[in-house]
Amino acid sequence: MSPRDKTKSKYFKAAILILSVIGFLISVYLTYLHYTEGQSAFCSQGSDCDVVRQSSYSAILGIPVALLGAVGYALIIWFNYVSLARSTRWVLLYTISLAGFLFSAYITYLEIFVIKAICPYCVVSALIMTVIFIMLAYRKSELCPKLSSLKTAVLTICVLAVVIIGSSAFQSDPLDFANGTGTATSFQLGLAKHLRTKGAVMYGSYKCPHCNAQKALFGDAARYMVYVECDPQDKDAKPTLCLSRGIVHYPTWEIGGRFYEGAKSLQELSQLSGYKNTQ
Repeated sequence: MSPRDKTKSKYFKAAILILSVIGFLISVYLTYLHYTEGQSAFCSQGSDCDVVRQSSYSAILGIPVALLGAVGYALIIWFNYVSLARSTRWVLLYTISLAGFLFSAYITYLEIFVIKAICPYCVVSALIMTVIFIMLAYRKSELCPKLSSLKTAVLTICVLAVVIIGSSAFQSDPLDFANGTGTATSFQLGLAKHLRTKGAVMYGSYKCPHCNAQKALFGDAARYMVYVECDPQDKDAKPTLCLSRGIVHYPTWEIGGRFYEGAKSLQELSQLSGYKNTQ
């Protein structure tokens, strides 16, 4: 290898390392938030950051997506410097970065079209993985010239199939009861009707995972709840009403003229509303 090539390779490795470390730190931070349920820095409570992080798409088989990202970045850092043949190193790095790029694209799709909320941290991580993948793909002819275009294409298709099929098959399903479906018990039904009679109101946002979870606690009795949508992006929203009520966090319950922030258990709602039938 000529001195020029050695210098080029040195800077290439350094660039991969810097990007991977940044991506790793972001992923570790998001993993920490996942397990501690902490508040994201630079994001207000209930913002898109929390919506994405707390959505049912944030884990696969119970494993946080952020943790998988941290493992991917760690592997890139490891294989970037461990003693390996240049072609072997490229194949490993290309495979990992391609998987990361495809999965990031899949998550971004979910954020835009399914969750309808964007996590800035996730976007930055996706961009980092995309840059790493492009850098490796661009230098394929130099680092792994013996691998034919056909074999590279086959490798790419295999990784694509594994990522897409695996993600859709094993990723946590959306809340089945997000809109209050499922047969309600007599207690759920009685409490929902009681809350309506008492004039209790639940203020929330269709983007709020805690709001969906709150509705889910009632099963199909959720249809009796008085719910006010506060997000102006929803066609049935009443943001002016929410503003006049001073609603800042979702969900917020208004019961007997008092306001209670956060999702509540059915037992808590029973106590707050004076519902006696707890069978």
